[in-house]
Amino acid sequence: MRKTALITGPTSGIGRHTALGLARMGFDLILVARNEAKTRELQKEIGDLVETTFVLCDLSSMESVRRAVGEIKSSYGQIDLLVNNAGLIVQHRQTTGEGIELTFATNHLGPFVLTTGLADLLKAAGSARVINLASAAHYFAFRYQTAKLANPPHYQDLVIYGRTKLANILFSNELSERMALYGVTSNAVHPGTVASGFAGDGHGATAWFMKAFRAVLRTPERAAADIIHVATAPELDDVTGRYFVNAKPARTSGKARSRALARELWTFSETLNEATSEQNLLNP
Repeated sequence: MRKTALITGPTSGIGRHTALGLARMGFDLILVARNEAKTRELQKEIGDLVETTFVLCDLSSMESVRRAVGEIKSSYGQIDLLVNNAGLIVQHRQTTGEGIELTFATNHLGPFVLTTGLADLLKAAGSARVINLASAAHYFAFRYQTAKLANPPHYQDLVIYGRTKLANILFSNELSERMALYGVTSNAVHPGTVASGFAGDGHGATAWFMKAFRAVLRTPERAAADIIHVATAPELDDVTGRYFVNAKPARTSGKARSRALARELWTFSETLNEATSEQNLLNP
């Protein structure tokens, strides 16, 4: 029986090449994305190589994520691999309709709600893997305070992005602890600074860097190959709670290794998810 992989943000850049690579390896794919037209194009490119399913989801909306979880659980009995690939960085502060800063909602809270919502399907696989895309930008998580992640008092795009990438590692580590008894591994992967459309829009310092140094950045194909290695290599079957750079275990910041911060973030994320759920019930 073929294995099933779920990947978020599969329509461009690293996500697209990860999806294509997993399809070539024989994984059936659940493509979780917000752009149906681009996802349909990807499905045509994959063809009948494997089975693919499109699930509409905006990771910045917890209502949308919960709806996607319900759709997936109604169609699948297990998931063997979950790749939390989707992410963004925005030059200026934006707030979601649920009152959460956009970068944090998309990069951390949405993947948190998706992954925990599908925990039973991961457990059912017996040896599932979760890959969380992180970044060396987690070192830029200055003045990190869990309680202020959803509504930061000040906004600087790279610092805010760095805090979400720190959150990705903390979540990945805590998930590894909570899922270990079920044979589910959870690891964070830094794909490197990649020459893709990511962070290339706008006129800020981050966008300037991405455009100016595009020629010497990693290709999406190379980054995807590293992700696929960590997601599928037999020698990593029992490796969990690690952070990978160039497909090899690497050291993180001190904050990223904090169990206390990881637990605090988990509780904070659960509370936010419950709050948005109650908000939707009150305002149908």
